[in-house]
Amino acid sequence: MRILDKYILKNILFCYLFILGVFITLYFIIDISYTLSDILKSKPPINTLISYYLNMIPMIFLTVSPFSLPISVFYTFGELNRHNEVLSMRASGISVLRVAFPIIFFAVTISSGSFFIQEKILLGAQKKMEDIKMHSIRKNYSPQSEETNLAFSSADMIFFVGKFSPQKKTLSDVIMFEENEKNNITKKTIVKNMVYENNKWKARDIMEYKLDDAGNITGTPEYWARKEIKLDEKPEALIFKKSILFQFSSLKNLRKEIRQLKQVKAFDKLANLTIDYNRKIVEPLSTLFMVIGILPLALEIKKRRAGFSSLGVGIICSFVYYTFMYFGIALGKGGLILANFCPWLAPLFFVSAGVTGLIVLK
Repeated sequence: MRILDKYILKNILFCYLFILGVFITLYFIIDISYTLSDILKSKPPINTLISYYLNMIPMIFLTVSPFSLPISVFYTFGELNRHNEVLSMRASGISVLRVAFPIIFFAVTISSGSFFIQEKILLGAQKKMEDIKMHSIRKNYSPQSEETNLAFSSADMIFFVGKFSPQKKTLSDVIMFEENEKNNITKKTIVKNMVYENNKWKARDIMEYKLDDAGNITGTPEYWARKEIKLDEKPEALIFKKSILFQFSSLKNLRKEIRQLKQVKAFDKLANLTIDYNRKIVEPLSTLFMVIGILPLALEIKKRRAGFSSLGVGIICSFVYYTFMYFGIALGKGGLILANFCPWLAPLFFVSAGVTGLIVLK
């Protein structure tokens, strides 16, 4: 690695870590102020609180890192331009692309780390955090509102629930699909009502249909007035599935959900899940996409107060990126553009603008 690369990387690394630390600290302060009354009431052990906030770090990192690096890039190049260092590099024959290389390399590293955290760490950390919140911080918390149109999977089954009442611990108007070891849907079950009693889900008015490989009903349906349903999740776990599971689920789990929805022909839910799947690919890579998009502007910025201007411009560029992304997602959920394409609207725009700008500067 050249001395120039090390010099730029050292500057960007220190700036990035500082800004990331500031954002994480602010996030902790906001959360503590929000949960302080619950903490004072429940008085959890200090090691429980430490575990709670340690498990919060992966989510905070994925939230604030895409903002931290663009601000760091603007600040670093703002300082270099203020001392005419970028001009000196270019005057000595170093191309713009060569100057930008260490920044792109660093962005690739951060995006790869974000992808790893999302896929391997995030879901487990969120489950531990939610468990601590429910049993140690908000002990008396009991959700009152009913949920409608709940969809989730459990083991080898996928559930579509018309209404879920956390307070009554009931599921109503349930349709279940069961798959075999070859991942083919073999059974469809319709349940009028399910209630959680004695650590088991008990159902009434059950109609069960066997399905062939094409998903068509075969044979005579079976009926039970009452039957125990194989569902391991407790009501509070279903609350977790509804509130954050799809948001923090891995790509592997989402691919399984998509395959199951295709098999049962639930195309209305399939479109939204396809958008979520592509969004989970885009989001950890957003740091890289934004950095490529802002590099031409960062290389040209010449401000005396680099810190203040980089903060403002970095936040504005991040805001524009996420506005484009959520606009594309809204268009996709409205059926106006393809579900596989809509989360990629912002990355395509930023990468196109960045590459074009770097070519022009060259």
